[in-house]
Amino acid sequence: MSLSTQTIKIVIIMAGDEQYGLPIEHVASIERVLDITPMPEMPSEVLGVIHLRGNVIPIIDFGHLIGKRKTETTDKTRIVILQNEDRYLGLLTEEATDVIDIKADSIQSPGSFSPKENSLIQGVSKQDEDLIIVLNCPVIFKNRNI
Repeated sequence: MSLSTQTIKIVIIMAGDEQYGLPIEHVASIERVLDITPMPEMPSEVLGVIHLRGNVIPIIDFGHLIGKRKTETTDKTRIVILQNEDRYLGLLTEEATDVIDIKADSIQSPGSFSPKENSLIQGVSKQDEDLIIVLNCPVIFKNRNI
């Protein structure tokens, strides 16, 4: 299969009116908001930890991670559990709306901006009239000291 016909499944999460995509190979589950236990001496983006299926998982505020306002908890709020090898990390998101297929070659660098190797942004994909910012999940793990 050539790269131009390869499709990637991504989970769409929301921050305000912006759509972000998480490649599904890094998404272990999507959970309703659970009780988050605050932990001392954690970075400011870490809200605390949850206990889920025998694992203690740190929870990061997605809004804070991307430099926006704090994520407010509503009925639509979800925790997206990411997995990288044997490590887990939860993202508190405003909403997880859908799982869609995008063509791998539709992910582009936005304009003259070229993501760095350790960039949170993998690229941007235009789907119909929407722009989806595709995130580089391994970098989310790599840059966390938790």
